[in-house]
Amino acid sequence: MSIVAEPFLYQPHVRTRSNRQLRMAAERLLWTYLRDGRVGEARFRRQHLIDDRYLADFVCLEARVVIEIDSDMTPALAVHAAQRRSFLESRGFRILRFDDRDILIETRAVLSAIRSSLARKVS
Repeated sequence: MSIVAEPFLYQPHVRTRSNRQLRMAAERLLWTYLRDGRVGEARFRRQHLIDDRYLADFVCLEARVVIEIDSDMTPALAVHAAQRRSFLESRGFRILRFDDRDILIETRAVLSAIRSSLARKVS
């Protein structure tokens, strides 16, 4: 009797799907804290289009704070993120970036960082 091992098949869609699911779980968890003014009494919007150009994961328009959730970033996405950051900062926004794993594991630290950012005045 011979055992035939099936060759390893590279399946990028499996990794992409798991990253997307991780990001969605992190986004849902963070939204449970941000909605209805639960963090620093700030009103956040989810998936908000800024200047008809960039879609922010979360934004507090009054405090000019944008929260972005990062997953694994390719070089092309890093360039896009830098352009996006530059654009948003030129419009007076502060950008907070959190890794999806940090949101899921270090939730209190993430919420503390958001509260600290909301407490700072926009200069």
